[in-house]
Amino acid sequence: MMNKNIFYIILSLILISSCQEININKEVHNTSLLDSVLAYQQELIEKIDTLKINSCIAQSSQRIKQFESPRLNTFQKQWLHPEKIAYQHISENLKVLKPIVDSIQKEFNYTQDQIQTLKEDLIHRHLSKEKFKQYFIDEQKALAELGAHTKKLHTIYGASCSAFDSLEFKLQGVITQLDALQNEYIESNEN
Repeated sequence: MMNKNIFYIILSLILISSCQEININKEVHNTSLLDSVLAYQQELIEKIDTLKINSCIAQSSQRIKQFESPRLNTFQKQWLHPEKIAYQHISENLKVLKPIVDSIQKEFNYTQDQIQTLKEDLIHRHLSKEKFKQYFIDEQKALAELGAHTKKLHTIYGASCSAFDSLEFKLQGVITQLDALQNEYIESNEN
């Protein structure tokens, strides 16, 4: 009888301790939260339009060449110098941004794989709750760092595109006149 009671006590203790390990709903929920944060940051990075970046870089380069045209006199070049500097600044920012966006995209893919592996390892019981907590904290830190980079890139992209669009709008008439001067210059050189 005594052995039977000891057996039931040991069995109860094993069941109680294993029930705590079996219930992983909180941990699975936490990995889902990481997925949600990653998806939001992915949306931010996808809003950075690489075609627009390429277009702004090309048009900025074209504007800089127009402002350096031999057809312009010294006064005109001096008058357009601040805009030329603005276009150069926009172009430089966007040229730097492009490879960083590609790198961040690779980081997103890696982090997404890590979170998925973490979730699978948890579900298949390859990790204890303690190990999960450690990896979860590591992924939180990596995601926070990735988020900071993403927001910074998005801010640079937004500011550069906005500055470009504003400059284009401001100089619409001037650019039309410069295009006409350039065409006139080309025609006079052909004759």
